[in-house]
Amino acid sequence: MVHQYKLNGYNIVLDSCSGSVHSVDEVAYDMIELFPDHSEEEIIAMMMAKYGHRDDVDENELHLCYEDIQALKDMGKLWSEDTFEELAGTFKERSGNVIKALCLHVAH
Repeated sequence: MVHQYKLNGYNIVLDSCSGSVHSVDEVAYDMIELFPDHSEEEIIAMMMAKYGHRDDVDENELHLCYEDIQALKDMGKLWSEDTFEELAGTFKERSGNVIKALCLHVAH
């Protein structure tokens, strides 16, 4: 599962299943948001419409950025498989309805 947020001027992308944290520029941030639901051509067209006025953004750079995002996905650093999903369903049965972490936190 990928979470995106902005904090203190940073564009942060977190893949919670792999534990990967990425700090990216605005263009990559927007491309990552669009990546799962749009084709490469659609994403590049949208990015050119939004950022095409900037000197540092051209179609070649956008293709390279798309390839980098795809490489991160292929390496399991973005949209990685949720290996905890199976365990979550049986957590209540295994824990005996005891909230150990909360008790530990309150004790500190």
